[in-house]
This record gives sequence, structure tokens and C-alpha cells, in this order.
Amino acid sequence: MDHQTFKHSIIPMQSAMQLLAERMLGDVADAEDVVQDVFVALWSRRDDLDRVVRLESYCMQMVRLRCIDLIRKRNREALHNEQIAYLSDTEVFAEVEEVQDRSALLGRLLAELPEKQRKAVTMKYIDECTTQQMEQALQMSSSNVYTTLSRAIQTLREKLRN
Repeated sequence: MDHQTFKHSIIPMQSAMQLLAERMLGDVADAEDVVQDVFVALWSRRDDLDRVVRLESYCMQMVRLRCIDLIRKRNREALHNEQIAYLSDTEVFAEVEEVQDRSALLGRLLAELPEKQRKAVTMKYIDECTTQQMEQALQMSSSNVYTTLSRAIQTLREKLRN
């Protein structure tokens, strides 16, 4: 099929092809893209189009199949996005629950520590106090503060293992 024949037999079908694509897709821009893709495909196959008996049906079928492909692609993407959103929500809730569980466990374990160890751990890791601030508040030397912290952490580790 030469340029003139293509121009006279296929281009006039553009409005019908556009209408079919719009009905199937519900979107004018996507319909225009589909019709444009079909025209490109038809032009690349122009040498074989002379053998097509019902050219209008052939062109409309191409539009229909491209629309179906696009709809399937949209559905896959929508499903994928839903799965990602669901997983994200699920993961967030799981992380929040895990953090809450850890916080509750840590609170119980801290409550079981001797008073000086509990104060030392709380000041160091929760209140983020410096060693000097801890020395003054606990009325201990720096070596005693480190020893108290070390014992408290060792006790917490042992309780976490059990």
C-alpha cells in the first residue's frame, strides 16, 4: 500500500477509531494515544495491508486490542499499587506494635532494676544526660556511674534473653 492509498483508505477511519477507543477507555487523551499507536503500527505494516480483505474491521480490531491491553496494564498497576499500599500500611502498623511492645517490655524491665541502676539508665539513654550531669544527680564518681550503667545493661540483656 502506497502513501496515497493509505491516506485515502485508513485516515478517514480516524474518527471511528477514536470514538471506539474513547468508549472503551473513558479518556480522550488515552484514546488519542491508542489511535496514534495503531496508525504507526498500520503504517509499519502498510506493505501487508493490501492482502487484508476488510480493512475497516482490521483497523477497528487493532484499536480494540490496544485498548484491552491498556486496560489490563492499568488494572495490573492499580492492583500493584493497592498491594503496595496495603503492605505499607500493614508494615507500619506492625512496626508501631513492635515498638510499643518493646517500650512496654523495656518499661517493665527498667522497673525491676535497682533504683540507682534505673536512674542511671534513664538519665543516660532516655534523658540523654552527660556523664558530668549524672555524677552530680546520682552523687557518684564517673567510674561508679560507668560501673552502674554496665551492671544495669548486663542485667537488662540477661532478662531480655529469658
